[in-house]
Amino acid sequence: MENNALYYKSLVVFGFAIFVVMLILSPKGHSESPVVVKAQEERIRQEMISISRQLSVTCNECHNVQNFALDEKKSFKISKDHIRIVETLKANGFDGKKGPEANCYMCHQGKLKPAYKETERK
Repeated sequence: MENNALYYKSLVVFGFAIFVVMLILSPKGHSESPVVVKAQEERIRQEMISISRQLSVTCNECHNVQNFALDEKKSFKISKDHIRIVETLKANGFDGKKGPEANCYMCHQGKLKPAYKETERK
Protein backbone atom coordinates (compact mmCIF):
# COMPACT_ATOMS: atom_id res chain seq x y z
CA MET A 1 0.00 0.00 0.00
CA GLU A 2 2.81 2.37 0.92
CA ASN A 3 4.59 1.49 -2.35
CA ASN A 4 1.52 2.47 -4.38
CA ALA A 5 1.24 5.81 -2.59
CA LEU A 6 4.91 6.53 -3.22
CA TYR A 7 4.49 5.52 -6.88
CA TYR A 8 1.53 7.87 -7.37
CA LYS A 9 3.28 10.73 -5.58
CA SER A 10 6.35 10.36 -7.74
CA LEU A 11 4.16 10.11 -10.85
CA VAL A 12 2.39 13.37 -9.93
CA VAL A 13 5.69 15.15 -9.18
CA PHE A 14 7.22 13.87 -12.42
CA GLY A 15 4.12 14.95 -14.41
CA PHE A 16 4.19 18.37 -12.81
CA ALA A 17 7.91 18.73 -13.58
CA ILE A 18 7.30 17.87 -17.25
CA PHE A 19 4.45 20.39 -17.35
CA VAL A 20 6.68 23.14 -15.92
CA VAL A 21 9.50 22.34 -18.37
CA MET A 22 7.06 22.41 -21.31
CA LEU A 23 5.62 25.68 -20.08
CA ILE A 24 9.07 27.26 -19.83
CA LEU A 25 10.28 25.96 -23.21
CA SER A 26 7.10 26.65 -25.17
CA PRO A 27 7.14 29.63 -27.54
CA LYS A 28 5.64 32.75 -26.17
CA GLY A 29 2.16 33.41 -27.44
CA HIS A 30 1.60 36.74 -29.09
CA SER A 31 -1.85 38.12 -29.01
CA GLU A 32 -2.73 41.58 -30.13
CA SER A 33 -5.20 43.77 -28.41
CA PRO A 34 -8.62 44.14 -30.02
CA VAL A 35 -7.83 47.80 -30.68
CA VAL A 36 -4.73 46.89 -32.73
CA VAL A 37 -6.59 44.18 -34.66
CA LYS A 38 -9.45 46.58 -35.41
CA ALA A 39 -6.98 49.25 -36.60
CA GLN A 40 -5.22 46.75 -38.90
CA GLU A 41 -8.53 45.58 -40.35
CA GLU A 42 -9.59 49.17 -40.99
CA ARG A 43 -6.25 49.98 -42.66
CA ILE A 44 -6.56 46.94 -44.93
CA ARG A 45 -10.17 47.84 -45.76
CA GLN A 46 -9.19 51.40 -46.70
CA GLU A 47 -6.34 50.08 -48.86
CA MET A 48 -8.74 47.70 -50.65
CA ILE A 49 -11.18 50.54 -51.28
CA SER A 50 -8.36 52.62 -52.72
CA ILE A 51 -7.23 49.77 -55.00
CA SER A 52 -10.77 49.09 -56.23
CA ARG A 53 -11.20 52.78 -57.11
CA GLN A 54 -7.86 52.91 -58.93
CA LEU A 55 -8.85 49.87 -61.03
CA SER A 56 -12.58 50.73 -61.40
CA VAL A 57 -13.64 47.34 -60.02
CA THR A 58 -15.67 46.00 -57.10
CA CYS A 59 -14.60 43.55 -54.41
CA ASN A 60 -15.94 40.49 -56.25
CA GLU A 61 -13.45 41.01 -59.09
CA CYS A 62 -10.68 39.51 -56.94
CA HIS A 63 -12.47 38.14 -53.88
CA ASN A 64 -14.96 35.43 -53.15
CA VAL A 65 -17.32 37.61 -51.12
CA GLN A 66 -18.41 34.63 -49.02
CA ASN A 67 -14.83 34.27 -47.74
CA PHE A 68 -12.52 37.18 -48.54
CA ALA A 69 -9.35 35.26 -47.56
CA LEU A 70 -9.76 32.55 -50.23
CA ASP A 71 -7.31 32.87 -53.10
CA GLU A 72 -9.27 30.77 -55.58
CA LYS A 73 -9.65 33.51 -58.20
CA LYS A 74 -6.86 34.14 -60.70
CA SER A 75 -7.24 37.91 -60.28
CA PHE A 76 -6.67 37.54 -56.52
CA LYS A 77 -3.31 35.86 -57.13
CA ILE A 78 -2.32 38.44 -59.75
CA SER A 79 -3.31 41.31 -57.47
CA LYS A 80 -1.13 39.94 -54.65
CA ASP A 81 1.85 40.05 -57.02
CA HIS A 82 0.96 43.57 -58.12
CA ILE A 83 0.65 44.72 -54.50
CA ARG A 84 4.19 43.40 -53.91
CA ILE A 85 5.37 45.38 -56.96
CA VAL A 86 3.82 48.57 -55.56
CA GLU A 87 5.38 47.91 -52.13
CA THR A 88 8.78 47.39 -53.76
CA LEU A 89 8.44 50.62 -55.72
CA LYS A 90 7.47 52.52 -52.57
CA ALA A 91 10.48 51.07 -50.73
CA ASN A 92 12.76 52.19 -53.56
CA GLY A 93 11.88 55.84 -53.82
CA PHE A 94 8.34 56.01 -55.22
CA ASP A 95 6.93 56.86 -51.80
CA GLY A 96 5.50 60.27 -52.66
CA LYS A 97 8.01 62.23 -50.58
CA LYS A 98 10.26 63.57 -53.33
CA GLY A 99 8.37 62.39 -56.39
CA PRO A 100 5.39 60.36 -57.48
CA GLU A 101 3.87 57.75 -55.20
CA ALA A 102 3.55 54.23 -56.56
CA ASN A 103 0.01 52.92 -56.70
CA CYS A 104 -2.20 50.88 -59.01
CA TYR A 105 -3.30 53.92 -61.01
CA MET A 106 0.31 54.57 -62.02
CA CYS A 107 0.10 51.72 -64.56
CA HIS A 108 -3.56 50.79 -64.80
CA GLN A 109 -4.94 54.33 -65.13
CA GLY A 110 -8.43 53.35 -64.01
CA LYS A 111 -8.65 50.13 -66.02
CA LEU A 112 -8.49 46.56 -64.82
CA LYS A 113 -6.16 45.60 -67.65
CA PRO A 114 -3.60 48.32 -68.36
CA ALA A 115 -2.75 49.41 -71.87
CA TYR A 116 0.83 48.20 -71.62
CA LYS A 117 1.86 48.44 -75.26
CA GLU A 118 4.89 50.58 -75.78
CA THR A 119 4.56 53.59 -78.00
CA GLU A 120 6.82 53.76 -81.02
CA ARG A 121 9.78 56.09 -80.82
CA LYS A 122 10.40 58.40 -83.74
